[in-house]
Amino acid sequence: MAQFKAAVVGLGQIGLTYDLDPKRERPSSHSVAYSLHPDIELVAAADVNREQGKVLHSLVPKARFYQSLPELLKNHTPDIISICTSPVHHLPAIQYILDNSTAKIIFCEKPLVHFLQEAVLLKKTFKDSACLLVPNLSRRWNNGMQQVKKEVASGKYGELQKIHVKYTRGIYNTGAHIFDLIHWWVGQIDQVQVIYRVDTSADADDDPSFTFTFRIGDKITGFAEAFNDKQYYMFEMDLYFSKGKISIRNSGDEVSYYCVGDHPLFSGFNSLNLERQEGKLLADANLANAISNLANVLAGIEQPRCTVDDSIYPLYVAQALLQSYNNNFSLERVE
Repeated sequence: MAQFKAAVVGLGQIGLTYDLDPKRERPSSHSVAYSLHPDIELVAAADVNREQGKVLHSLVPKARFYQSLPELLKNHTPDIISICTSPVHHLPAIQYILDNSTAKIIFCEKPLVHFLQEAVLLKKTFKDSACLLVPNLSRRWNNGMQQVKKEVASGKYGELQKIHVKYTRGIYNTGAHIFDLIHWWVGQIDQVQVIYRVDTSADADDDPSFTFTFRIGDKITGFAEAFNDKQYYMFEMDLYFSKGKISIRNSGDEVSYYCVGDHPLFSGFNSLNLERQEGKLLADANLANAISNLANVLAGIEQPRCTVDDSIYPLYVAQALLQSYNNNFSLERVE
C-alpha cells in the first residue's frame, strides 16, 4: 500500500495530457508521475471540463475524478496536491487548500502566481504554515542541468563572460526557466533592456515574448532572442567562458562542453573544441525526479530542490522587462 496520497487540480497538458504524446518521455504529467511512484497513490483529480475525466480514467484508472476542488477535498485527504491550472487561478486554489485541507505539500506549476504582488503575499502566508509550497521549476530536478551547475562552479572553463539565449513562448512561461537557470547557475540578473517584441502562441495567455539584452554584475553580458513558435519551437542557451563554452540544445535534452584548444585551420589562434556531449537528458524525467524528491520530503529525508524564493525571482525579471517595453525600451534595473 502506498505511503502517501496525492491529488491533481487542473488536467490540461502538464496536469495530464502531455502523457498522451508518444514523443514525450513518461511521465510528462503530474497525474502519471504520481501514479508511477511506488510510495504515492493518485487518489483524485479535478478539472472543470468533464471530458478530462475520461482521459484521466484511460491513463490512471483508479483515480477519482471531480469537477471542482471543494468536491475533491470533501472526499479525500491527500498529503500532496498539485496545482496545474492557469496562473490566474493559482492563488485562490492555494488559499482554499490551506483553509480546507491537511495537505503537507502544495506542488504548484510555474509561474507560481499571476502577479508579483501575489507572490509576496503567498510568501507571508506560508511563513508560519505547516504546509510546504513547492513551485515546479522543472529543470531544477534534471540531473543534466545539475551537472551544468557543477561545471560552472568548478571554474574549469574560466570566467563566464557572455550568455546567449534563444527561446519561444513568453517571459513568464519559458522565461521562468531561463531566469531561474541563470540565477541558479550564475547569479541574479541586474538589468535588462528590451529591443523588440515577437509574436508567439503565449500572447493568448497575456505572456509577451521579447528580444532583450541583460547584465549580471560588471563582467557578464547577455542577449536573449525570441522566436515565433508558430514557425518552430526554440529553447537554447550558450554560456561563453574565457576557456570554453557550454551549449544547451533541444530544450535541455543535449548539453555540449567545449574547451579552448589550437585552431584546426589558422596558426596562432585558439578554437572551441568539443570535449564531450551528453544527450537524452530529458529521458531522466524531470517530473519523476520531482515527485521522488517530494516523497522524500514527506518522509523527512530530503529538502525540496526548489523554493518559493526561487520561483518569485523570475517574476522580478519579467516585471523589469515589461517596464522596459512600456517605457520605450528603457534600460531597467531588476529590483
